[in-house]
Amino acid sequence: MSTRNLSTEELNTLFPIRNFPDNSKLHLQNIVITEQIAANTVLFSAGSTDDRQVYLLEGKLRLTLDRNNERIVEGGQMEARFPIDNNTPRKATAVALSQLTICYIDNSMLSSFNKEYGANSQDSGLDVNDDDESLLYNQLYFEVTQEMQAGKLKLPSIPETAIKVRTAITDVNISSDKIAKIAQQDPAITAQLIKVANSPLFRGREKIEALPPAITRLGLKAISNLITSFTLRMVFTAKTKEIKDFISKLWLHSRDVAGICAVMAKKLKGFDTDKAMLAGLVHDIGAIPVLTHADKHPNLINNVKEVLQTLDSLTPIIGKMVLEKWNFTEDFVEIAVNAENWERQTDQPANYTDLVIVAQLLSYRNTPDRDKYPEASSVPSYARLSKLLKDPSDSIDVLVSAPEELTNIKQLFN
Repeated sequence: MSTRNLSTEELNTLFPIRNFPDNSKLHLQNIVITEQIAANTVLFSAGSTDDRQVYLLEGKLRLTLDRNNERIVEGGQMEARFPIDNNTPRKATAVALSQLTICYIDNSMLSSFNKEYGANSQDSGLDVNDDDESLLYNQLYFEVTQEMQAGKLKLPSIPETAIKVRTAITDVNISSDKIAKIAQQDPAITAQLIKVANSPLFRGREKIEALPPAITRLGLKAISNLITSFTLRMVFTAKTKEIKDFISKLWLHSRDVAGICAVMAKKLKGFDTDKAMLAGLVHDIGAIPVLTHADKHPNLINNVKEVLQTLDSLTPIIGKMVLEKWNFTEDFVEIAVNAENWERQTDQPANYTDLVIVAQLLSYRNTPDRDKYPEASSVPSYARLSKLLKDPSDSIDVLVSAPEELTNIKQLFN
């Protein structure tokens, strides 16, 4: 059985070793020896534990998580640049399909290099904090950041109907009838706009049953925001069951936050309910490209913790990219970046970012996740918003003060 040291080229492709300083790589090159494994050999079994990372350099192996979930990993492919099944205990069983060339590296050794040299994700240009050391082994995070740096990350497009309306209202001569003709190309959107015009948010003295008078009541700017809101559901799509579940939860959260934002905005000076609703819907839009990438590469979604970790790290950064691509105004971009900055400090009056922060915390109150987040009334945004109440005796805690309105708003998205 022949053995050899790792080549410099191999060291520079293995993750996270590729990020180590040259002297660390040289040290590894001197002490790590490759091994050849015969076909049909079991490298490790599901449930087993050890203190070693396994890298596949050459050959093919099969990873089996269960009877209906297995995949082939081949040396040189993207997945082989990461430790094979980096879990303790192992989640999969690995069997050699051909002769393999592999190497084992102790977890303790890799961990010491990470701590000593503070390795970071140089390829992506994104720092990995000491608390996020496990990101160094997160393949989804690595692939998405690589795509970002190369300018190849697929960003969602704003739905066509929304584009047409947002473009049309920039025409100073545009009329409600012309906007109605665009919107009426989508009967579902037409029905939703009429429903909104008759909702408690905008209700006038008379019931509206046609789109042109609905547009007159709502106003062109509001129509643009509302159509964008109602067409955004088309962006929340996936093919694989696992990502469909992620997308569904993301949509429901965004919808709930949008409803809370809209009802709060109605109580506040200087806020538009339609803009507030849209702000709530897009605050997590940066999660979509991450989930879309994972949807195309099912091997990346076996580890739910890694998916959640990647979403937490990249959603604000990618959200900024998406909203800039969509030509949204700077205040929307700020929302994407700071939507979960719970302790956000500013000497400026409350804005839509504050609205989304409080709406999110209120949305978590009656869920199993409530203990993971601060109470809405305890954050600075809550105090800033409370100063803008139209009625000082009222409350922005709309879960208590306006539960029926919240229910009605949610129904607008059904």
